[in-house]
Amino acid sequence: MSDAVLEGINAEKVAPWFATHIPGVNPPLEYQLIAGGHSNLTYSVEDQDQNTYVLRRPPLGHVLATAHDMAREHRIISAVGDTDVPVPRTLGLCKIMR
Repeated sequence: MSDAVLEGINAEKVAPWFATHIPGVNPPLEYQLIAGGHSNLTYSVEDQDQNTYVLRRPPLGHVLATAHDMAREHRIISAVGDTDVPVPRTLGLCKIMR
């Protein structure tokens, strides 16, 4: 789905944010929801050079801010990434509210 509408993704805002904050990203971007999560939504994001990234966001609708705190998730994964525990490398955090 190339920069088109996908529930939970505002491509008009996400693509420019990626291009500005994630080195090497080459829009247009394609988004695909990765099923199987129970809470925060997870998407596969692919650029035109076939680089693939993972994008996480809080669930759609009303949620308790502290229950789905993406900044906390980013902070913990980033900290654990400095250890021998295998976690993905974090590339960025956007704190813009919906």
